[in-house]
Amino acid sequence: KEILLLLVADMKAEYIPPREDVIMQNESPDELYIIVSGEVEMLESEMENEQTVWTFKSGDMIGEVGAFCCRPQSYTYRTKTLSQLLKIRTSNLIEAMKTRQEDNIIMIKNFLQHHKKLKGLRLGDLLHGVGGDYGDPNMYVNLLTVASTGNAT
Repeated sequence: KEILLLLVADMKAEYIPPREDVIMQNESPDELYIIVSGEVEMLESEMENEQTVWTFKSGDMIGEVGAFCCRPQSYTYRTKTLSQLLKIRTSNLIEAMKTRQEDNIIMIKNFLQHHKKLKGLRLGDLLHGVGGDYGDPNMYVNLLTVASTGNAT
């Protein structure tokens, strides 16, 4: 309950018009967003070509991979319709998660569960481009799994 109060106090509601970029590809992860209403597209951009990879709806969150993994965003997130988003600063989320270890584990488990329900889209896909200079993208998935279970063996 305490962690929810901390997060709610730090959330900011925003209405964003259609076709507005919320998060840009390769941007540093400063915030994550919860979609209250509307739709947000996840776009893969190469040169001047954009392709919709996924469409997020009410109840979904965006930007959390960058927040939890401290990596630049792999995709651009753009509103498809008028959208109400709750914005949470990454630093506020991390501070709130430090308050109680039990809540931290629950939040990581919820994060992993959220990505399991995204049919056809793997967490590794969200970390697209994290390989190469940044290392193995599976490492971040494995770290999140270890953090959620508390078991490193």
